[in-house]
Amino acid sequence: MEISISSRNLELSDSLVSTTLAKVGRLGRLNGSFRRAVVHFYEERNPRIADRDVCEIVLDGNGRQVHCKVAAPDGHAAVDKAVAKLEHQLHKLKTQTLIRTHGG
Repeated sequence: MEISISSRNLELSDSLVSTTLAKVGRLGRLNGSFRRAVVHFYEERNPRIADRDVCEIVLDGNGRQVHCKVAAPDGHAAVDKAVAKLEHQLHKLKTQTLIRTHGG
């Protein structure tokens, strides 16, 4: 899976980049039809918002897109939440496809 990581007005640490590559790379094993992942980090500027670091992940492949957007206090927590959310979405997508193909 091809993974591209970008950020806006935010410095990404090497540990955050390596963690993101490892965790998003694992998503490719759940559903092999996704060929590309785009990860985008940015920081909310509103001082009233407690969870300021936002992580957006878009998985793309075979004419499908799966998207999630998660906010957390730091980047590592945002990646963890986003990957958990995408795992749930991919599992749901897989079971829907199985039900349709097998008529269950």
